[in-house]
Amino acid sequence: MSNTNTEFDSDEYREVEVRKFKPRITHRKRRKIHSKQAVPTESNPDSSLLRAVFDELGNGDPTVASFQDIIDRVLPDLLHTRANLQEETAELDQNGQLLRPPTRAEVSSLIRAFASPGDPASVSTAIAERKLKLSREKRRAKLLDTTIQASDTVTPLPSPPASLPPHPQVIDALYNIQTTPFASSFLSRLQGTRAATSSSAIAVDWETITPWMSLMNDIRDHYVLSHPEREQALETSAPIVYSSLERSHLREVHELLTRAFWKGINVSDSLDHSPERCTIVASYKRLVIGVAILSSPRETYITYLAVRAGWDKARIARSMLYHLIMLNPKKDITLHVSVNNSAMLLYNQFGFKAEEFVAGFYEDYLDPNSRASKNAFRLRLRQQ
Repeated sequence: MSNTNTEFDSDEYREVEVRKFKPRITHRKRRKIHSKQAVPTESNPDSSLLRAVFDELGNGDPTVASFQDIIDRVLPDLLHTRANLQEETAELDQNGQLLRPPTRAEVSSLIRAFASPGDPASVSTAIAERKLKLSREKRRAKLLDTTIQASDTVTPLPSPPASLPPHPQVIDALYNIQTTPFASSFLSRLQGTRAATSSSAIAVDWETITPWMSLMNDIRDHYVLSHPEREQALETSAPIVYSSLERSHLREVHELLTRAFWKGINVSDSLDHSPERCTIVASYKRLVIGVAILSSPRETYITYLAVRAGWDKARIARSMLYHLIMLNPKKDITLHVSVNNSAMLLYNQFGFKAEEFVAGFYEDYLDPNSRASKNAFRLRLRQQ
């Protein structure tokens, strides 16, 4: 059904009886027929009844008593015309189902349903809501046809600047590089080169595979698969070695303790207090991955126990604590631990019991922004 603009006399009024909302009260008001109101044209045969009704309304037909009478005459024809339009615009989807575009009322109803409070909308629901709102705004702005027309004139892109060819000697030097010695490679700087077992070794663990070791194995395997034509480095896995503190360990031990606790830690004096009984260092090749230190054989106070990031959750701290206890039998071992430190569970499994609560024990050591509690428990393992 097509729509055109037809002008009526702006001074023409009709009395319309309103009965829809007040069935028992008859209320009469004056209804003005606005100028330029859209009415159907004769180009559509289905609009003949609509034109007849509006003619009757304009000529003062006494049979047209109310607005409801007009709707009763027009509504069947409107529904029939809308059904024909929907049938013309309907299309088959990939599953063979007949689909039609939503009406304006259906679009508004869906948008209101999406805006109602409830569970968070999914991605597909948010996309559908955005498309419906965009379609509504296009219809209001009369931009239903948004086909982009190609321009007749196209500005060509500027040609890229000519690059200089690589020097042939540089190319030859690069292709002549077959492989890098493992001792000088990036992998060796990450995990250290394999060294002979130290004379101060306490235990050797071949069974534990940490996440870091698995990552290094994956990097090595990926390199071999990506470059089968190159000479491969002679590098294999190694065990985790538990040994006493040596002077060669100090630099990495200080770095590890600084990262785990606070700056300025120096344990060089531990080399002077029976390191074979009071210190445990866990290392993988030449990389120090954990350290545990007692103050002295007499006091047997655990000053530090730490594991390098990336090597945790592999029972390394448990193994160092076990060896430290075994090296000092029949000795009570004490320590302080922050009240919210998860290491409390480890100490409880070995039989450590809380004997004292010390408020502000780490006040002078921890950073003010640290999440660790400044308060501490004093724990004791009784072996006497």
